[in-house]
Amino acid sequence: MRLFISTLSLLSVISFGYALAGYGRTFFGGGIRFDYVVGGLAGGFICGGIAMILWYVKRKDFFEESNENEI
Repeated sequence: MRLFISTLSLLSVISFGYALAGYGRTFFGGGIRFDYVVGGLAGGFICGGIAMILWYVKRKDFFEESNENEI
């Protein structure tokens, strides 16, 4: 579950990067790509929201210590 939540968090950062890329085209002489901006913002908020909800539900597992020496 930790890996899945970390992957969702990383995907949210990547999605927000797509939104910035769609807006950043104006600095290089192009127009704003609204599909990149809307898709990036939507994907970022969706992935980030799911990651936050899953972390809230499973937060006790994150702070639990594992005892590898137990049989």
